[in-house]
Amino acid sequence: MGLRGIFITLAVGWAGQALAAPTVIGIEHSAQADFEIVEITKDLDTPWGLAFLPEGDALITQRPGGLVRVNLQSGKVTDIPGAPEPLVLQQGGLLDVVLSPSFETDHLVYFTYAAGTKKSNHTEIARGRLEDNTIKDLQVIFRANTTKKKDGAHFGSRIVFDRDGYLFASIGEGFHYMKEAQNPASHFGTIIRIYPNGRVPDDNPFIGQKGAAPEIYSYGHRNPQGMALNPRTGALWEHEHGPMGGDEINIIEAGKNYGWPKATFGIDYSGAIITDYTKRPGMKDSILHWNPSIAPSGMAFYTGDQFPQWQGDVFAGALAGQHLRRVKFRGTKVMAQEKLLESLEARIRDVRNGPDGALYVLTNGSEGQLIKLQAVK
Repeated sequence: MGLRGIFITLAVGWAGQALAAPTVIGIEHSAQADFEIVEITKDLDTPWGLAFLPEGDALITQRPGGLVRVNLQSGKVTDIPGAPEPLVLQQGGLLDVVLSPSFETDHLVYFTYAAGTKKSNHTEIARGRLEDNTIKDLQVIFRANTTKKKDGAHFGSRIVFDRDGYLFASIGEGFHYMKEAQNPASHFGTIIRIYPNGRVPDDNPFIGQKGAAPEIYSYGHRNPQGMALNPRTGALWEHEHGPMGGDEINIIEAGKNYGWPKATFGIDYSGAIITDYTKRPGMKDSILHWNPSIAPSGMAFYTGDQFPQWQGDVFAGALAGQHLRRVKFRGTKVMAQEKLLESLEARIRDVRNGPDGALYVLTNGSEGQLIKLQAVK
């Protein structure tokens, strides 16, 4: 389904005047629900990840470095010192942020980020304690073994805690190292599974296998920038960038190979054929692929109460597509798709369920926005 809404600008003022936050900046009429677009702030520098605090504020990472706290009622942005200092290189920087499942008692915050140097870098995970608007006692709990990586492309990387408290994180295949995604000894192109303290679970699928990294849960991925738990089944769903075409949504299973680069619906950016196969024996098929690419980033199943029509639908940000993609599934069958927020003409970096039943979105860029989609009042 296509977007049927017409963006209506509601703010007034002199040209170039900053909008007061939060401000309703538009209304859209989608196939299933009308909603207001509320701009909470546009004072974010290339925001990447979003996590809601129990008090209702949001923590937001900024890729060039720096963690901020945003008051969702006033739009006030407060710097939070103590977050990891990342390697800022091309796509690399400070990436995802997730609260501990026991945050109300342990106050732990988890981060993914690029680390190392221009000629030797990797994805890293650290955690620290949020106290007095500062991250304290920062501790690295995982370093990807991809230190031969020599540029700033394809780090991944999202974090999800499952219902049993395991930490899953996605690691990109480094772009120039695509063949390594088929090497179970390498963290390139993988989903890893660890305990919250970094220890490796004894029942991980490659435990005890010679030449395999024990943290790996699945492999054969390209650049996964969205993961979420299916609220009905508890299964981990993931989406990843294809090359030119072939973006995918996958359901992640222990020990499975998801095909990249031996099977893909995409082709190289030069137009060259990467492989003649879209599926191969022993490799898991995606449940959806996009041609042309939308460049998906951020992923959420809608579970709020403001839009009953969207219950259980998958939302994915589209960077290249400059929209928010809604996908309705029945089981694993795609029933409908819709483009939202095209009127913003913005690259969408992340999407999350809010504590108030609204849907929250981060736009990419040096004047990045935190936007809320709420039911029309």
